[in-house]
Amino acid sequence: MLANKCSLVLILIFGVVVCAEAQEVKHVLQEGSVEVRSEIGKAIEVVVGGGVASIVRSGDVASIKVEQVAGHLFITPVLRTAAEIVVIDGVGRSYRLKFVFDKGLDEKVVIAPQPSENISENGALSSIDLIRELAAGRAPKGAVETIHEAVIFEDTRVRIKTVFMYEMPDVVGYVMTAENLLPQSLVVPLEQFNFPGLLAVTSQRDILTPAGTVGAKGVLYMVAAR
Repeated sequence: MLANKCSLVLILIFGVVVCAEAQEVKHVLQEGSVEVRSEIGKAIEVVVGGGVASIVRSGDVASIKVEQVAGHLFITPVLRTAAEIVVIDGVGRSYRLKFVFDKGLDEKVVIAPQPSENISENGALSSIDLIRELAAGRAPKGAVETIHEAVIFEDTRVRIKTVFMYEMPDVVGYVMTAENLLPQSLVVPLEQFNFPGLLAVTSQRDILTPAGTVGAKGVLYMVAAR
């Protein structure tokens, strides 16, 4: 049973986005890996011309805070770790942001590639590809699908419930729901996930609207090592 194999702690907090004019701009003209020069505690603005369809975190997800406003992301590293973020735009292009330190600061990164019909495949992004399958409502090839409806976390603010589990030889994919129980909106900070073997996680929406409204419940997609 999932409850016996792992534990999940999700802390929901209110977020405030502070927008500042960036002085240095890095332009990204093709998809793939993007090196982002970073400093602890300094926000980096990332503008995605094709829109932001989803944000997938991998590595130490607690090391980076992310705020989203339309096609703009405000990313703040809080730890010097090898955390990575993959941004998937509105047409399916992927940008793997790799944060490096002691090389200066990219205050603003603008991603505006030319349209492409071919999406590059990268073996290092297998967990990202798996999340794409889950988000598209497809069972990953070779996975054993289990309907597993169980509440795995609940407090006065939020209820986390598993819906589907996809077991594969090396990894397990999860589709879960997060439901806001409060009369006000909540930000879903995925950097607060504490999950054994976590490889990548993303959410259908960043903000849950007040309890009882249409947007009070969102879908979470996660991949963890077995």
